[in-house]
Amino acid sequence: MNLVTPALVANAAVSSLRERKKQRTRQRIADAAQALFASRGFDQVTVADVAQNADVSEQTVYNYFATKEALVLDESEAFAARFRAMVLERGESVSLLQAVRAEALGFLTQLARRPQSADYRGSMPYLVATCPPIRRHWLALLERFAQIVASALVDDSNGKLALPTARVLGGAIISIFAVIIDEVGQAMVTEVSIPVRLRAVRRQIERAIDQMANGFASPPRGTA
Repeated sequence: MNLVTPALVANAAVSSLRERKKQRTRQRIADAAQALFASRGFDQVTVADVAQNADVSEQTVYNYFATKEALVLDESEAFAARFRAMVLERGESVSLLQAVRAEALGFLTQLARRPQSADYRGSMPYLVATCPPIRRHWLALLERFAQIVASALVDDSNGKLALPTARVLGGAIISIFAVIIDEVGQAMVTEVSIPVRLRAVRRQIERAIDQMANGFASPPRGTA
């Protein structure tokens, strides 16, 4: 029996079209916000300004972004899902540090290849580096991400790993990604090539992960 009826196909097409339209609207709002933040500064822009620039209602902006800060930190849910998957969806033969290394290096590659917008001063890394309100929200998000990783580690161990231990590990893991974002932001502030900056950061991140794998053993004193 064929359970795929024309009505089901039509409904799926309508749903897909609706989702694409919603994604386009969301992206238009985010782009409008970034352009305004770049030209005026975060503090000088209101949600009403963003709505007007995106040609939508103020309520529409809030339908997609709960707060003005969320217009900058709009990838937070994607980050959260990514970190949880890093722990729980790695292969049976893949160690935690191998998964962390792969995720960190993949993130570095992704950032190095991302074209820099002309409105980069309105982007998340730049505002994290230069705007205290966004910096505070980013630090709160990092704490949340660390808790997500800690919870995933406890789940991955079937409860054998104590939560305080998992929180220490979660904080250490998330700090890797925090450093990467900070380095991108500083490259933007100082107008240094992001790919060049990230090539140096890549070596340093790999070295840090090597030390984690070695039980956080310190390198000999006097070494670079």
